[in-house]
Amino acid sequence: MPNLTERCRRIAGDAMKEGILQAALDVLRADGFERLTIEKVAEAAGIAKGSLYNYFRNKQELVTQVFERSIEPAIEAGGQIVESSMGAVQKLEAMLRLWFSYFSQHRGLFDFLFRDPHVRELCLSSQRSKNNLAIERFRSIIEQGIAEGSFRAFNAVSAAEMAVGATQFCIERQLESGEQRPVETSIRELMDLILRGIGAGNSREGGADEA
Repeated sequence: MPNLTERCRRIAGDAMKEGILQAALDVLRADGFERLTIEKVAEAAGIAKGSLYNYFRNKQELVTQVFERSIEPAIEAGGQIVESSMGAVQKLEAMLRLWFSYFSQHRGLFDFLFRDPHVRELCLSSQRSKNNLAIERFRSIIEQGIAEGSFRAFNAVSAAEMAVGATQFCIERQLESGEQRPVETSIRELMDLILRGIGAGNSREGGADEA
């Protein structure tokens, strides 16, 4: 167990890192990625340039960390959904609501991060690195649903990949097109597609609540 000095040092380090990330976001908003420099971020954070390098190696890592910090609350909330006592259908809907709602609530930040092509590529690379976690969580929900009898037997990994891919594309498409689709519409349509498919023989009245 770390002693008091080590805990204080860790808290101070976390606070410093948080301040640097906020400074980087401020500089990004003011100047864009091309004019973002370590010197400008250090000045905005009120620290020496050399001190900043103790936390981040370059501006690419800074931008990636800004994006990762922005989605960390959603990642934590997703873990809580998976570990909850809800049924699989309810978990699936809760996960989709989390993704679409979080995107909607932070639309301004994501619009900004994805507007610059360099920043966009860095953010997408960071996002792709977390795909395995997202797929694993959806796989767990799908396997639970199969065990419960809520979902038919299917390759859970493939189903998870499709669900994650569809959700991410719907969000990225809104960023690219500027469309602002209602959260509940996105949830309802994707839940219906996942649970019912698009075959005419699978259509029902009512929607996902019947599953």
